[in-house]
Amino acid sequence: MKFTIKYFHLDPDLEYQDSSYISHIIPPDYLDLLNIKMDCCNDSVKNKLYFIETVVSKYRNPVSRFNYDKKYYLQVYKIDTSFSYSLKDKIKDNRSNAYTPFYDSSSLDDRTAMKFLYKDNKPPKAINIYFDLYGDSTFMLKKNDTIAYYYSKCKNFSIKFSPNADNDIYSEIKSKSIGEAVSLEIIFLKKNRQLYMFTLSAKDAFTNLQRGTLYNLIYKKRI
Repeated sequence: MKFTIKYFHLDPDLEYQDSSYISHIIPPDYLDLLNIKMDCCNDSVKNKLYFIETVVSKYRNPVSRFNYDKKYYLQVYKIDTSFSYSLKDKIKDNRSNAYTPFYDSSSLDDRTAMKFLYKDNKPPKAINIYFDLYGDSTFMLKKNDTIAYYYSKCKNFSIKFSPNADNDIYSEIKSKSIGEAVSLEIIFLKKNRQLYMFTLSAKDAFTNLQRGTLYNLIYKKRI
């Protein structure tokens, strides 16, 4: 499957714009969250969870990317390094259409049936997280102080940190076919006073993702 990872910059003299590079190292806390060792994920034949890369940027925490079971795409991202709030109170979830015209100053990952965009500027401090998840069969599976867990046959989703702000993270299905969607699960997890986001999505619109797959991936130790 062809894919591109693009980095767009409006003006190289603006300090808020980011620069990114690809690393082949998984951050230690991501390894701990997934209950894996660095050398466990380098064989796409032997391992269900196969490490692709980590995107490291100047202003944003790393985004690590994996293939899972050859059919799914996993992204792990630390939203905030100091977060002591209850997710039950601070994640403001909605089911509205989050469609956003493509914005230039962003990094784009479109290696699967969904494209994922992260703003290039430094994210604001995360206190309230405004999360729109739009699609069919959209469910909140679990929400408490430390975890917020969602499933959707998704058209698009967005994350921002104030009601009137631009989206900090945005994703949408690439196909414009009516009725087409991509099965995905998203978990927000607070651990050790840090806030993480896990996104597990089917690589195409024709692959089903069973509810509970992402939760089991995180909480069932494989090694």
